[in-house]
Amino acid sequence: MRKRWILAAVAILAVFAVGSTAANAATLSVTTKYEVSLTKLQRCAASMNGTTPVVKTAPASGTTVTVSALPAACAGLSLKINLHNDAGTVIATGTTASASATQTVTVGAYTSANVSAAIATIGGWIFPTSWNGAAPVTPGCVGLDASGNATSQSCTLTIGTVATWQANGFTYSQFVFTATTSAPLWKVTFNFADTAKWAGFTPVVVVNNQNVALAPGYSCSSLPVFQGIEANPSWGSANGDLIITNDPSYGGNKLCG
Repeated sequence: MRKRWILAAVAILAVFAVGSTAANAATLSVTTKYEVSLTKLQRCAASMNGTTPVVKTAPASGTTVTVSALPAACAGLSLKINLHNDAGTVIATGTTASASATQTVTVGAYTSANVSAAIATIGGWIFPTSWNGAAPVTPGCVGLDASGNATSQSCTLTIGTVATWQANGFTYSQFVFTATTSAPLWKVTFNFADTAKWAGFTPVVVVNNQNVALAPGYSCSSLPVFQGIEANPSWGSANGDLIITNDPSYGGNKLCG
């Protein structure tokens, strides 16, 4: 009789343990669709559950993300990053064979404003991950005063034919645009990762063929998003002419590269 009571107690404890685990899981905030990962390796860091982010991610370009704050014990393991939209769907993914504390991971083309969450998998284990997305970029143009401040005057951007060609393993695009405004200067914003308008690559060189200078405060590290202003307002021209390429050796009047 004593043996039967002991077995019953063990069975009750087992049921309670499973029930408690399920209840705890139900309280977690799930913002993405389920991801499944199988691995024979033990996790490289103890902090795996909960809401405190372990791995930090942020957009580096329209095709890469910066990954930082990886636990030191996870260095050298495989790293996978999935970017999810607000419906939980994976919209970009990338992997690297050897994780390091801070690195850039290519994940394919995406728009930062469409990313709601990032998931990091290290050595086959999923870790809490933060996403520090950049402010949405709105391609187009605005009118500026002589000091470079935005005015209330409207600006209309028209992009002419985009000529794109390949050579020596690199991509090149040239286009003329028109920015029409009654303001003293125009400022234009292009997102070259938008495959609906562009070839969808991240340029490393931007060449001014006519009437474009870098916008105040703009950094070329923001590519594939580019911002330029009217370089020669005395011309009274609404036109600009740019060449973009991922060929770092391309010459000309470089604005970036």
